[in-house]
Amino acid sequence: MNVSLIFVVILLNVIKESVLVSIRNDKVLVNRPFNNRSSSPTNFEHFRRKRYLGLSKRFKINKRYQECVAPDDAKGHCKHLIFCPMHVLKNAKNVLDYLCVIERMHVGVCCPDDIALSGLAGSQIISDLPGGGDDYDEKDNTTGCGIPIEGNPGGKKSIGQQWPWIAALYRPKEMAQGLEQQFCGGSVITEYHILTAAHCTLGLTADEIRVRLGEYNFAQANESRSVDHIVESITDHEDFDKATYANDISIIKLRTATSFNSYIWPICLPPIDRDFVNEVAIVAGWGQVYYAGPVSEVLRHVEVPVWTLEKCANSFLQRITDSNLCAAGYDGGKDSCLGDSGGPLMFQLENGRWITIGIVSWGIGCGNKGSPGIYTKVSSYIPWIIKNTIAK
Repeated sequence: MNVSLIFVVILLNVIKESVLVSIRNDKVLVNRPFNNRSSSPTNFEHFRRKRYLGLSKRFKINKRYQECVAPDDAKGHCKHLIFCPMHVLKNAKNVLDYLCVIERMHVGVCCPDDIALSGLAGSQIISDLPGGGDDYDEKDNTTGCGIPIEGNPGGKKSIGQQWPWIAALYRPKEMAQGLEQQFCGGSVITEYHILTAAHCTLGLTADEIRVRLGEYNFAQANESRSVDHIVESITDHEDFDKATYANDISIIKLRTATSFNSYIWPICLPPIDRDFVNEVAIVAGWGQVYYAGPVSEVLRHVEVPVWTLEKCANSFLQRITDSNLCAAGYDGGKDSCLGDSGGPLMFQLENGRWITIGIVSWGIGCGNKGSPGIYTKVSSYIPWIIKNTIAK
């Protein structure tokens, strides 16, 4: 190993440690799982089990910074060393020529924008995840998370491709016996990770569930290029409370990486300094079409305004916190419902990127006037998400 490469390895370890220390010093809540959870949704009738639903500058650990010229004269951007694979630099005569400075504070490396074009394994879309919706400008519409379907590679738009980041969680035994379709949903945030609600996964083991990506119509086989994934692990938030649904967030890790295409694509994480009050968001899933009604075989969505926290808190006896978002039609009728747990509350930023601002958590009834759906506020958990995805 030459001196230049040794220098880069040392810098890599130093930056990795500084990132982990930074994350450990952030406020992260701690898990008290409960046992003997019944798989029957009737035990949670008063809560709705909705389907499974950017990083601010402070948490933009994995992003592209200033433009630069990478090895082999490839177009690139300065990135933190730990997010540019070391073998990218293997053909560089002098590694030091490709070092750069990030925000006058950190040493980075000029990493090719399209690693795939460099003849290397993986691609830019994978190496930049999870990503923040505000990490991109309007002109950058071909790579990265949260790209509208018209920006995704391959094929013409179909209704089944409208929300390519939505995952369906199902239990193989129950599905095989015709007892249930999917029981919750989720959002693709990296090629390995699904963001979901803790009340969906708590008490379940990895081998008891599967994750289906790219699905649209459960009643029609082969109408989309859906893929079923085996689950490697489940990480529920350490402080999830079954009584209040506080910290209702979980991350599922897939055993094998998914491939991104026009049916499967990751969604972006939200900025932490925006509350989206009075904005119109979209919630989607396969849950009940109305309270106590049948579940939907096709993926459905509805537009819902985000309520003020004060208006929401006045609608419930249970405490609503700053880590919640509330959304539903003001006059009722527009809401998520039983079976939609864990699904995303989605919003499209001004730059065109879609972000998940909420995770479907709980509610009383479905679509009742004056009783909005309660969501886990994703921006409140950015450090926790980083800690349990790219920082591991």
